[in-house]
Amino acid sequence: MNKRQFIRSAALLGTASAASTLHSASGADAAAAAVTPLDLTDEKFVSADGHGFMSDSIHLGEEPGFSVTPIYQAKNVRGAYQRPPRNPTVGAFEVKMKSLEGGEYAVSAPCGMSIISQTLLTLLSSGDRIVVHRCVYDNVMTLLREHLPRFGIEVVWADMHDLDALRKVLGEKQPRVVHFEPYVNPTCEVLDAPAIIRLAKEAGAVSIVDNTWLSPCLFQPLRHGADLVLHSATKYIGGHGSAMGGVVCGSKELVGRIEKTIGVMGGIIRPFDTFLLTQGLKTLRLRMEGHTASAMRVATFLEAHPKVARVRYGGLPSWDERGIGKSYLRGFGGMMGVEWKDAATHESFGQRLKLCKPWVSLGDVVTLVSKRGEQPDRAIPPRYTRISIGLEDAADIISDFQQALA
Repeated sequence: MNKRQFIRSAALLGTASAASTLHSASGADAAAAAVTPLDLTDEKFVSADGHGFMSDSIHLGEEPGFSVTPIYQAKNVRGAYQRPPRNPTVGAFEVKMKSLEGGEYAVSAPCGMSIISQTLLTLLSSGDRIVVHRCVYDNVMTLLREHLPRFGIEVVWADMHDLDALRKVLGEKQPRVVHFEPYVNPTCEVLDAPAIIRLAKEAGAVSIVDNTWLSPCLFQPLRHGADLVLHSATKYIGGHGSAMGGVVCGSKELVGRIEKTIGVMGGIIRPFDTFLLTQGLKTLRLRMEGHTASAMRVATFLEAHPKVARVRYGGLPSWDERGIGKSYLRGFGGMMGVEWKDAATHESFGQRLKLCKPWVSLGDVVTLVSKRGEQPDRAIPPRYTRISIGLEDAADIISDFQQALA
């Protein structure tokens, strides 16, 4: 074990034996270990060059001679269109993403829906079947319900909490694709992602994991056996509400096919957006630690509030009663849902906020609150609000919530 690995282990374990061993290190190393925050990174992470997650997110893919890869805006490079991987700005982002996720290759697109739609259109043909969890992101639901069936693609919905029922669905007819979100938008259901990936593999399907909510910091699906992992990079990867993008990582063969679809159908991400996304990615681990810590404090506050019926947050034992998430995750990020006891609170909560915002989107430094309507088929309950906890001081978020509920 080298010095960096030792310091990381000591910070994670906090054991007496680690503490006693620490005395043999230099004073500077001991002080560094004492202030190192808890590392929530997926324990399966393996660095591309022997460093830690943050070091890789900062340094990998950058153009030699630059601390930050410049924005290459030219249309042509030596007579050819400047498409990935010819564009160094886009290339830096894709190198980081494939390495952090543990993939051979990555390709990006202008937004999350662009990467999702073009991934599915690459893999699915008329007569194919795709099995999807009963609830995914709203626009993906629309794509699956209204558009893919027009091309003769069969969409089958399943409650992936019930692994036996999922196994039965997968055995009825071989699916081409199995698609799900481990931490579900907007219901905050926590799925047993490693088990679902295994079942998809056994069924001979391509497993696609939308990892937007957890990010490659908290969960790295490819290292758990998934075929493809994709993100709306607009959210936690960018993290500052200043850029849009999407990215898919996996094998060179699969992702290379998606890249060809993007080239034909359009959907080339702009260099300026990838520049911003790359800068966001460099602070991803620190931000996810902050989101997670604050979300747990806010969830605990809300759980005890008399106007709250239930809080849906992966880190609460009262929500993830079976401990599914904790079996493979060290943290859950900033997303939670709240079921209110009365309709009046549901209607007024967002509008009474003073610091936080009743706005759409998520994964931002700003706390965002989104009022939802009931949808029983998607397991979205009545009087439900989805909350994305930002990076404001947790005490200020709680104070704002408290006055809005007064």
